[in-house]
This record gives sequence, C-alpha cells and structure tokens, in this order.
Amino acid sequence: MFETDPPLRSYKDIFNKRADAYHQAMLNWPEARNEEFLAALKGLKMTPGMQVVDIPSGGGYLAHYLPDDVQLTHLETSELFRELGYSGSRFPLHLCSIDALPLENASTDIAISLAGLHHTEYKKPLFSELFRILRKGGTCMLADAGEDSPTAQFLDGWLSDHNSMGHEGWYFNHATEQSLRDAGFVDVRRETRRYHWIYSDEAEAGKYCKLMFGVDLATAEEVTQALKSHLGFETLSDGQTGLCWELDFITATKP
Repeated sequence: MFETDPPLRSYKDIFNKRADAYHQAMLNWPEARNEEFLAALKGLKMTPGMQVVDIPSGGGYLAHYLPDDVQLTHLETSELFRELGYSGSRFPLHLCSIDALPLENASTDIAISLAGLHHTEYKKPLFSELFRILRKGGTCMLADAGEDSPTAQFLDGWLSDHNSMGHEGWYFNHATEQSLRDAGFVDVRRETRRYHWIYSDEAEAGKYCKLMFGVDLATAEEVTQALKSHLGFETLSDGQTGLCWELDFITATKP
C-alpha cells in the first residue's frame, strides 16, 4: 500500500485541490456518464418555467440533460470549479456554503444533488436548507453511493490507496432517509439504480477515471485493471464498453 496523506474531509477542500482534473475528464469524455445523469432525472416531472436547483453542481454538467424551458440554478462550494468556468451552461452559478443556500424560501420546484454528498459528513443542515427553498409539493432528488455498495468499497478502498489525497466518504444509508424525514420531508424513497459509464474501450475507462478521481499513485493501465477487478466491464450492444456503476437515488417531497 502506498503512503498517503489523511483524506481531506469536505467537498470544498477536495475540489479546491482537484476540480481541474475532474473537469478535464468531463470535457474529454462528455458523454461517458450519460446514463447516470439520465438516471438522476428518471421520474422527475418537469414543466415549462420550473425552477430547478443543482447542488453541488461541479462544472454545470446537469444543464445538458434538462429541458430548455426550465430555469436552473447551479450552486457550488468550490472556488476552483467556479474559476474553471462551466461547460456550456447558460444558467447562473452561485458560490455558497452547503448550509446557507442563497435562495428565497419556497422558490424552487426541484432540487437535485448528484454524486457529491458522500463528501459531506453532516448532511442535516443541507437537508434543512433544501426543505426551506422548496415550494409546497416540491421534490428533492439525491443520488450517491450506498453504504457497503461496490461503488463505495472501490472509492474508499483501492482508489483511496492510490490517491495521495486519500478518499473517505459518508454514504447513503437508512440514517440518511431519517435525516430527510427529520427535516420535514415526506414520501422518502430510496432505490439502487445500476447502469454504465460508457467508453470506447477499457483503456479509455482507465484514463478517464485516473483523471476524474485524481489517481496519482497508479498508471492508467493499473486503474483499468482495478476497475475490471472491483466493478467490472460489460460489452454493450453497440460494441462500446460499459463500466458497471451504481448509486442509491433518494426522492423526497415537501408537504
């Protein structure tokens, strides 16, 4: 095992260090996570003029998957993501703290958080803020790795051992659902959705994940082998390579 520094313990700290590499991976292979973004939108009913919030928004990638007639607000805590500029989104970015969202009470129809909350140990302040900004009947959709899932085990296992920054996550479990209920949400539902990150071949997957996850203690070829061993690849019907991935998706409603 390589010697690493203690893991940084907040989304902001982590991505102020490596948002540039993450963003470059998304720019180099912008369609790799298509199935993930579409999975996040599954079942969400959007009508013209709806107000949608994306937190943390990273490089603004969600904008490319939304209807043109909704209004999206990107909320982000990393200054480096803001400095890098957003990848073609026409919607505004607000830099903020995760527990103090710069939006009015009852101003939002749908709040979405995709794959960023495992970097936040104490999620209750955010859940309270999401409840505050949502309108009556508004929906919160949160997606991240489930506790003990192959995704979480890979991130906190092999990946952590091969990233000099380490990796330590706080993943979704039953307590996450209860925290949402404690914040006032009802109809809280969690389900695991399995899909693929898609590449031209396995080698491309290794290059992508090395860059995205800041793997600086292994080669791209070693990343490919780790992905194959810990998560698995499948050949898709169009001949492309699918990296097996899964997240837990939680939806909750403001009564």
